[in-house]
Amino acid sequence: MNSLRSIRALVFDLDGTLLDSQKKLSERTQNALLRCGQLGLDLFIATARPPRSVKALLPSIIMKNVSAVYYNGAYCRDLSGNTSSFTISPAIAAKIITQVCRNKEQDKLSIESEDVLYALSNAVYEQNRKHMFVPPTIVSDKSLASIPANKLLLFRCSAETKHYIMNFRAQLSVVETDAGELLHIMAKHISKASAISTLCQKRAIPMRQVAAFGDDWNDLDLFKACGYSVAMGNAAPGLEKDATMRTGTNDTDGVAQVLEKWFLD
Repeated sequence: MNSLRSIRALVFDLDGTLLDSQKKLSERTQNALLRCGQLGLDLFIATARPPRSVKALLPSIIMKNVSAVYYNGAYCRDLSGNTSSFTISPAIAAKIITQVCRNKEQDKLSIESEDVLYALSNAVYEQNRKHMFVPPTIVSDKSLASIPANKLLLFRCSAETKHYIMNFRAQLSVVETDAGELLHIMAKHISKASAISTLCQKRAIPMRQVAAFGDDWNDLDLFKACGYSVAMGNAAPGLEKDATMRTGTNDTDGVAQVLEKWFLD
């Protein structure tokens, strides 16, 4: 492993990592982030969330100092405000939507498209408010299939639906989080790691000089791609095996603990 002095960029997952169990950013962690930025380290957020909820959760002073990866890599914004968007094949999205409706699971499906949430009914919002900040725009199944989808999201879908989706693994990136409760579906080769790599290339930062912090399986690709990786104390069981080290939980300022030890003390 390279010297810690070689680290030039820091990447943070949001839920379960930067944010505590109450979805708050502690003052200690906020100060550690800002001080690292003042030292010249590039800061990145990499999350499954859409832009609107990240903006609602993080203070504006943090948002001004980070580049952001949303939808597990399907939508990105750099420090200059430039965005990149990657969508699922319309034909494949239409097949999945048809299958979901055939299985009468339309109340478990939503689509994210460049910070707009779409669904077939309000039931998906009523049943999953902890994952959604705003009610969706309601459209018909035909209209839904025509929307460029950065991400399809299924909440507690049946094994039959999940099996059907897995038939498209050669053309899709499929990630389970929240102990299998959520199924995130993006275009093939879309991941937090691919998005961070692209953003870092623009800054001439090699991935070996990047440190990633995370707690769930959609952070695994980052752990493998970055030179350093830190699993939270509350991480999904087994994730720490692919991490450089483990820190405290998100409720004990685990991120700040590492930043202070590495760069600030």
